[in-house]
Amino acid sequence: MVTVKASPEIGRAHGETVCVAGVRVDTGVPHWIRLFPVPWQWFWQGGHPKYQVIEVDVRKHDNDQRPESHRPTLDSVLVLREKSSAAQRSNMLNALPQYTMCDLVAAKGWARPSLGLVVARSIDDFTWDDQSADPARAKKLMQAWQGNLLAQDAPPLEFCPFVFRFHYHCLSPTCGGHHQTIVDWEISEAWRRWRIDYPDDFLERIKTKWMSLVDSGRGPAFYVGNQQQAPQGFLVLGVALDVTPKEPSPVDQDGKGGQRRSTGDMSSDQPQSTEGRLFDL
Repeated sequence: MVTVKASPEIGRAHGETVCVAGVRVDTGVPHWIRLFPVPWQWFWQGGHPKYQVIEVDVRKHDNDQRPESHRPTLDSVLVLREKSSAAQRSNMLNALPQYTMCDLVAAKGWARPSLGLVVARSIDDFTWDDQSADPARAKKLMQAWQGNLLAQDAPPLEFCPFVFRFHYHCLSPTCGGHHQTIVDWEISEAWRRWRIDYPDDFLERIKTKWMSLVDSGRGPAFYVGNQQQAPQGFLVLGVALDVTPKEPSPVDQDGKGGQRRSTGDMSSDQPQSTEGRLFDL
């Protein structure tokens, strides 16, 4: 069941690419899975919205130690259910473990989950930074406008100059707060469309929309994922709804007694990757 599509990016090894994450429904007990690389052409052509259930052949990613990461064979994709109902989605998500972000960033090594659900105790703010002057963004824009030889009819990628973040406290009793970048494709699409439709206040509209998604009455939780090159640098991949909070599951501390950290974790760091901003989610 597809749950997350990260904003498309350009990487050195795979070109214009998207990272997709979801929940395996073929294992009896639901498990997370990360599909990468997924070419931008496949993503742009559509037909695979969030919460669709697909069958796809995969193999373990040979360059990624995180247990959830797999390479998909996209020619094998078969749609089993076009769209999951709210009840089907909720039942699947509520069968998954929940974690505290403090435990996830405190864990050591590759044993920790690299994808998960985090329920917040409080969601304190939504902010943004303008990175229009970032040289790396200018380079990506140049690459995008050169086009993709494998997807010549696809529109060029547009890279949002704003980095959006949620500020929240997780359920750890000692949590000092997390400031995490949002990398959901939906927020990039909101920027792309609303800057034209609402040029005077598109940023405030984005804030209002995303804060409404995490209203406590909607049963919100964060889809989170870390980075291969910076495994303690977790990002918000999207917002899940209709999630029932439960006792957070313990996180494997790699047998070394890792201590829970409430401040100074890497959850506010900028994404780091040799592939690009999002490619190793």
